[in-house]
Amino acid sequence: MNNFWTTVSHTAGRRLKSKTFIWSTVIVMILIIGLINLNTILNGFADSDDSLETVAVIDETEGEASFGELLDSYEEGAFEYIHYTDGSLEDAVEAAENKDYDFVLSLQGSTTTLEAEFLSEGNDFTTAQQVNQDVQRVKEAVATNELDLNEEELALIYSPITFNEQSLTEGGDVRTEAEHMQAYWMVYALVFAIYIIVLTLGTMIATEVATEKSSRVMELIVSSVNPVTQMLGKITGIALVGVVNLGGLAIAAYIGFMISGEENFIQMIFNDGIEVSLLLYALLFIFLGYFVYGGVAAMLGALVSRAEEANQAIQPLIIVAMMAFFISLVGLNTPDSTFIQVLSYVPFFTPQLLFLRIGMGTVPVWEIAVIVSILAISAVLINVLAARVYRGGVLMYGKFSLKNGLKQALTISKKES
Repeated sequence: MNNFWTTVSHTAGRRLKSKTFIWSTVIVMILIIGLINLNTILNGFADSDDSLETVAVIDETEGEASFGELLDSYEEGAFEYIHYTDGSLEDAVEAAENKDYDFVLSLQGSTTTLEAEFLSEGNDFTTAQQVNQDVQRVKEAVATNELDLNEEELALIYSPITFNEQSLTEGGDVRTEAEHMQAYWMVYALVFAIYIIVLTLGTMIATEVATEKSSRVMELIVSSVNPVTQMLGKITGIALVGVVNLGGLAIAAYIGFMISGEENFIQMIFNDGIEVSLLLYALLFIFLGYFVYGGVAAMLGALVSRAEEANQAIQPLIIVAMMAFFISLVGLNTPDSTFIQVLSYVPFFTPQLLFLRIGMGTVPVWEIAVIVSILAISAVLINVLAARVYRGGVLMYGKFSLKNGLKQALTISKKES
């Protein structure tokens, strides 16, 4: 047991003290703070003019109501509408080209047949949508005025209905929109976290083993430390490095939100935004998923002779992780599809897809227990196999070959035991 903790402390300590780890963590923390405050930073370099964009309104509508004047007095929109009376549509367009106005809006027809033509040079389609909404609101106001509706009749038209949603099954639970979005972003965050953990920590494990092999230090370590103990110690040590790294990123995110003035967002996350059961599932799947992928990474790292070959050896594992990541992104909108349900039983996909199903839908307790049991047993079996390959692989040197390397490593391991 002493050898295990010695290996853990040596692996974690060396990584945490390395300048590469320290600087990369600091740089990523700075980037996170910067991204959270990106709007504030961009606004600092932007023009300080806070005036609204102007829209010249050419009113050629029929009837008593003047849409141009009504839009001119409309103060709820995101634009400043100006009733243009100094000429025709062509004159307004020329004025906009001379930067007197930002946009031009031409209105024709009547209240029942109103047609609007919006002229702009921008690429932001939301601008036209916002103008369309403003014109629609003004048209509704004109229409209700022409119908001579009193306040009670208007209140009757615009009063919202009482809409309640109940579960179809007795004792079932129905998730609100807010709860759905909270679960959505939490699931998305875990899927992304699993992917990053595999890419970074898995590569760290493989590189750690390969580096010691290339320096011939491994031969001395194997003579004094059991290879299985050494492998588990390295996996645990790299896990501690990952915890420190993720902790630093979480601190950076907290600082970023504090600087941006979004304290309410932080309070929402910790007070109302996180379901405890969902968080516990997330930690469970990260733990089991790490040991599934970590065991394979240690096994692959033991088969290479140089640190430069570690990335090549771990490519199949990264491809599997990428597949799980992209399937999960698709499954966010279809968590109950048969395809997602079947793949959630596959250990390499279970951490992402089962959590996705739990977070975005309803999964029977018995099914969760079965799939988690499969994942846990798979993690144990994968690490047992990885330990056997590791025992023989660390003593092998030569060109990397996955098929031949596995066979040779198992043969050497059998002789060593």
